[in-house]
Amino acid sequence: MNIKMPAREDAEVDMAPMIDLVFLLLIFFMVASIVTTEKVPVEIPKSDHAKVPNDIKNRIMVSIDADGNFYYGMNQLELEDLQEIISDELDQNENLRVLIRADYRVKYEECKKLMIACGEVGATDLIYAAFEE
Repeated sequence: MNIKMPAREDAEVDMAPMIDLVFLLLIFFMVASIVTTEKVPVEIPKSDHAKVPNDIKNRIMVSIDADGNFYYGMNQLELEDLQEIISDELDQNENLRVLIRADYRVKYEECKKLMIACGEVGATDLIYAAFEE
């Protein structure tokens, strides 16, 4: 049994859904590229008791590389300059939390310097980055 469907000469492809999809993908990638921020390459320590917080609001990130250099974003700063930035951020947001990404090879003295600098300007809510094992 050979059944043939009649040919339709008026059949067209509706382009509107495809154009909508392309625009949605474009918007998604534009937003995703803004959300991803560059980070200083540091090897975060691992811990059995590390917890990944769900709430990431009111947070700034400070990094300390293996050589003990301090970074805000990708900018290497002296501790005094970093302290001014944290103070300015605290003036804008009193619920500010400081996320410290320290390389596992950083000596405790470097972290202590940063903690003291944060405390001197009033930033007392400090979070240390660690990976869950």
